Amino acid sequence: STPLIIAAFHWRGFQGTCMRRAASLIVAVLFAFLGCTKSDTVPVTGIITLNGQPAENTEVMFNPQGPGRMATGHTDASGQFKLSTAKPDDGAVPGEYVVTLGEHYDKAPPLPPRGQPLPMRFPQDYGDPAKSPLKAHVERGAKNDFQFEIKK
Repeated sequence: STPLIIAAFHWRGFQGTCMRRAASLIVAVLFAFLGCTKSDTVPVTGIITLNGQPAENTEVMFNPQGPGRMATGHTDASGQFKLSTAKPDDGAVPGEYVVTLGEHYDKAPPLPPRGQPLPMRFPQDYGDPAKSPLKAHVERGAKNDFQFEIKK
């Protein structure tokens, strides 16, 4: 009778091991499948200049016209940016956008007097999606590298 009980414990251990391996295999296949699916976004890069000079530390926002998701990025010392939507540098969903600009702060700036906006290098219209003159058409299969020259 004792060998039968030991065999039952071994069988249950074997079943648990098989179940764990099967579950691991299913998870691995799902990750592989999801990793191979086509992304909704396409890479988007660009340069922002202000009066002919690179506009460092500029927050760049691509606001979708109609359904879609906003994509954002900020410029480096050379005025270059890469957009992100769901993960860093993944780009933007193809479509039509109004581009707005703002200041990028690594640390919170001192607050202005009550009712006053934060200081901005760009004309105020560039920060408002309803008034910004900057437009972009993001297209799958295209380069999607935009240059925006702002004159103040």
